[in-house]
Parts: sequence; structure tokens; C-alpha cells
Amino acid sequence: MHVPFCDSKCRYCDFNSWELKDSTILVTVVDALIKEAYERANGLQPQTVFIGGGTPSLLPPDLLEKLLNGLHEATGFRESSLETTLEANPESFCYKTAQAALGGGVTRASIGVQSLRSEVLRAYDRAHTPNGARDSFLFARKAGFQRINLDLIYSFPGQSLLEWFEDLAEVISWKPEHLSCYELAFEPGTPLSQAKETGNFPDKNPDAALRLFDETRTLCESSGYSAYEVSNFAKAGEECIHNLAGWRSLDCVGIGAGAVSWQAGIRRKNPANPDDWLESVLTCNTTAQIERPNPKTRLFDCFLMGLRLCDEGVSVSRALRQTGLNPKEVWSKELQEFFSENLLIEVGDCIRTTRKGLRLLDSILARLLPEESRGRSRPEKV
Repeated sequence: MHVPFCDSKCRYCDFNSWELKDSTILVTVVDALIKEAYERANGLQPQTVFIGGGTPSLLPPDLLEKLLNGLHEATGFRESSLETTLEANPESFCYKTAQAALGGGVTRASIGVQSLRSEVLRAYDRAHTPNGARDSFLFARKAGFQRINLDLIYSFPGQSLLEWFEDLAEVISWKPEHLSCYELAFEPGTPLSQAKETGNFPDKNPDAALRLFDETRTLCESSGYSAYEVSNFAKAGEECIHNLAGWRSLDCVGIGAGAVSWQAGIRRKNPANPDDWLESVLTCNTTAQIERPNPKTRLFDCFLMGLRLCDEGVSVSRALRQTGLNPKEVWSKELQEFFSENLLIEVGDCIRTTRKGLRLLDSILARLLPEESRGRSRPEKV
């Protein structure tokens, strides 16, 4: 479920998020989300729910309660969901909001800390302070959340290793159950990329970035956080179930502006612009993009997502069920090359990266990218 608004647009962000200019629209957005839930997920009994954005914690507590109550009435998620996550930013995740979320059926909070350095937060156009980040975590704990994820971004241009690891050690000392540590990506068209193109930021040092990647994994693992995915670390049993389903290319229903659904081999994307999405829902005039990717593209997507899982990788039998293609036959030559180069290994039914391959995942995916997708699709950034 996608709540598409933020207090302000972060300079690095290329997600479908929009600056909130008039908070009165949130009432209409909540009504539309509930209406779409009834239309597209009535009686679904979902195994997981992820309320993201944007910034869902922007919703006032009473509106958040209304949204969660409506979602439950439509889907029955409180009885069925193994994990219900709410994304939050520190500046809007107060104690009352945390209470409303937990009381409404949310079981996991994901807080966008990003950095504990004021100058870095300003450079990202983040609205919170380092103290605000810690406060939001404490609010979640005080409200009763037993599962909390903290998002962090590293490899800011010119960032010293010492500063990053001081911040990471500080966050680890708070004892969250889960950490997401992403390398800063300069996505096309974002203000951060435009600033880089005009020379306002130095080029990233690839050797320093690789060292940050490796040593981040070492520190997290030595602190009890298993590196179960490229950028995600969890205490035992605290892996994000919803994201695991995505990395395994399982079906999902997307609700909200720009939300994407994947069901029975069909990809459905809602209108990205909130006004267009609202009109389509409130007038019952569906304008979603519908696509049925060909089997080889679907197989590539299985590898695009599945190879991010460090110890699990891609299940060959699941990929065969989902696409009708056996990757060991489709990519016989390429996979043998990856095996011989010690980039991939086969363990039982699964193909996964080696430690060397994980560091070169973009290159592996580029070699598997179907010819018809070249130039219009790109592997996800590590």
C-alpha cells in the first residue's frame, strides 16, 4: 500500500513520492486507498502487508487508524498477516503515531534514519535531525514495537570510513531487530545526480565504496546481524518476510499511486501521479498499465531479485514453475562461465552468488539481461 506524499523530496530519491503541499488531501487519499482495497483485495487474507511511500507516518493518528481499520475490513489482514510494516520518517513518527500504528495492527516499524550527521542530512534534504532519529526509535519502543528496522545510507561523497562506522556502531547500540544499509546511488534525474553532473560532488572512489560495503557487512555480522540480502541485515528470525516474498518473485497486490501488482504472470502499475490515481479510483475509471512479460523477461526478473539473497539465491524449481523455463537450459553457457569464474555456485536446487559474485552482481545481471530488454531496462543497483 503506497502513501505517496512526503514533507519534502529528498535529493537522492527516485521513488514515486511527491511533496505534500496541502494536508487536506490526505483525507481523500485514505478514502481512495480503502476503496481500492475493497475493489482489488476484498477478502484477500494477505500473508504480509507493507505500507510504504512516500511517508505513511505523515498521516495524523486518527487518519492512520481509519486507514488500518478500513484495510482490515477489506482484507482481514489482522488475522492473516504474519508481518505488517509501516514506513516512517523521524520528523513525523511521534509517540501517538506509533501507538496508532501498533493499535491498528502494524507489527513492524521501518524508520528512515539515513544518517546521524547533520551536514549529510542537510545535503540529502532530510527534514529530521540526528536527535530526532533516535527519538523516533525510542517512541516506537515505548509504544510497544518489538520489531524495528532502521534505514541507513552510506558512501556519501567524501564520507570518511570512520564517520560511517561511528554512526553504524551508534545505531547498532540501540538494538534494532533489523538494519538496511544502502550504498548511495546517483539515480538519473534526481537533484543529487544533477548536482554531481555540475561538479558539486566529487566522483565516488570505487575502492573506498567496496571497502565500505565489505566492512559494513563485517561489522553488522560481528554484532549479530546476519547479512541475508545485499543491503539487509537481521537478528535471527527477524528477516523482513514481505521483502523476502518480493525477492522470491511471489505474487502481490499493489494499492495506491504508482503501486505495482504482480499476479499470475501479469504486472499491473497504477498511475504514478496522485491526482491521476485518485481520479481513476474515485471515478472507477481504471487507467492502470497492464503488461504480461514474456517468459525470458520473467526469468531474468527471478534472477534480478533472487540473486540478492546471499545464502538462498534463486530456486531453479520455483523459477521453472513461475516462468515455464529452466534457467540451466536457457543460460547454460552463461551459468557455466559464472561457475568457472567463481561468481555463482549451485547448492542443491538453488543458484546463488559467491562472496566475489555478490560484489559484482550488476555485471552478472548485465550479462543475463535479455536482448529485447537492453536499453529500456537496467539491473537494480547494489
